[in-house]
Amino acid sequence: MKTLLLLYMGDETVTASAGTEKVLTEMANAMTERGYNVIVATNDAPDAIPYFPFDAGVQCFFLDVNTKRIPFHVKVKREVNRVLSLWDKPVEAYRAALSCRKLQQHLQPGDVDCIIAYNHEAIQVASRWARGTVPLIAMMHNAIRTIMGNCNQAALREKEKADVIQVLMPSYVEEAKQYVTHTPVVWIPNTVMPVPPQEQACLSQKKEMYTIITVGRIDGLQKQTHILVQAFAKLADRYPQWQVCIWGEIKKRGYYDELCQYVRERGLETRIRFEGTTKAVRKKLQQADIFAFPSAFEGFGLALTEAMATGLPSVGFHSADAVNGLIVDGQNGILCDDGVDAFADGLERLMTDQALRVKLGHQAAADMKPYCPDAVWQQWQELIEAQIGRAKDPKECD
Repeated sequence: MKTLLLLYMGDETVTASAGTEKVLTEMANAMTERGYNVIVATNDAPDAIPYFPFDAGVQCFFLDVNTKRIPFHVKVKREVNRVLSLWDKPVEAYRAALSCRKLQQHLQPGDVDCIIAYNHEAIQVASRWARGTVPLIAMMHNAIRTIMGNCNQAALREKEKADVIQVLMPSYVEEAKQYVTHTPVVWIPNTVMPVPPQEQACLSQKKEMYTIITVGRIDGLQKQTHILVQAFAKLADRYPQWQVCIWGEIKKRGYYDELCQYVRERGLETRIRFEGTTKAVRKKLQQADIFAFPSAFEGFGLALTEAMATGLPSVGFHSADAVNGLIVDGQNGILCDDGVDAFADGLERLMTDQALRVKLGHQAAADMKPYCPDAVWQQWQELIEAQIGRAKDPKECD
């Protein structure tokens, strides 16, 4: 039985409800079902309870690194690096060294056939721990302009230690090659679970109250939750039969409090609701009529694709990476110019045209079928086996 080591390091935690955590769990479970021995190593505390549960066959090492205090000299190095850009992410490198030592207590490189690194700190851990003796696949879980464009040369050289880099959208392949010139780049998307027709949103129904829904962390930089709130506030008086439900984790309390105050000042507390997190995402999507997704950029957009698979028409931005590769304007959703006013116009276009909602939602569900789990995990298995084969017999694979 071949052994896969999935490394999920950095500030991330398996207790969170975000997309990368979901992908980690789904991959671990899927590869276990396909006959691999799967080991997951993270920086979490030993008593961490994953938000998305791993199957019993998945072995987890929680290395308890996130709680370790960062030494003063490492913080100084980080501040110098912000100005002179000399090193590869000093804080992450320090934690990677700790993680490497802890991982060595559980596992040796000879016990593993392939490593999959979920973020940059995981690449640092893998390169320290295996020292090039185990095939390494590096995953890029966000837009390339943010995940590579913000790296200095030292960080990019670290990424090039991977044997192959995986990206989430076809357009990201050539974009990534602008930053890493020696490492192969492949496109494998995230999975999108097909939704049976009887479980999709019923957009043709007449309702007393229609719902605009969004799913994602409450965030001002990437998810731009404020744009949805402000856009709907412009429309609320004209469309009293509509409401907004915002599902997602609160990351920055100050930002969330500002949004709540904005809603209260306009008397929209019953029309714009912050619902928290839920494990019944599909059920919430089924009850909605429009999916709003005002993100500035995405790696793939799991919430968006889940909404599309549920048959919801979506509103997003032309400029948003990945969003503009999943939403086809006028065919399965609406793409808008940047800004609150344009987003409000996109919402209004769907709010006033039920037939258009039905048409676009139907096409959205059809467009998600190529991302079914079996197809995606087969792509992953082929990539993993190719890397293992290349490591065992490099001459044959040249």
